[in-house]
Amino acid sequence: MIDIGKKIRERRKVLGMTGVEVAKAVGIGQSTLSQIENGTSPTLDTLFKICNALSIKPSELLADENEPSLPPDLLQLIETAKKLTPEERKNLNVFLQSTLERTGNK
Repeated sequence: MIDIGKKIRERRKVLGMTGVEVAKAVGIGQSTLSQIENGTSPTLDTLFKICNALSIKPSELLADENEPSLPPDLLQLIETAKKLTPEERKNLNVFLQSTLERTGNK
């Protein structure tokens, strides 16, 4: 079973956003967001607004939980890397590769 509320909460935390911030961006009360995160089904309109506020596609929220997903720390790393320029991402990749080589984790 897909737990949309749990996915919303996890995504919000990965982005470092509070419930108040997301609720304000969506135009709903913080208590409404809390109810959604705890299992109440949002309207489609609210779901799309939440996805927009969290920079996530609805299909990502609705994906089957049984599929392997990335842990929150890797999701946060990806979100941070998306903000880098192509050159900065290249440098980050070089750094990560050299770290792996130094530690023997190829």
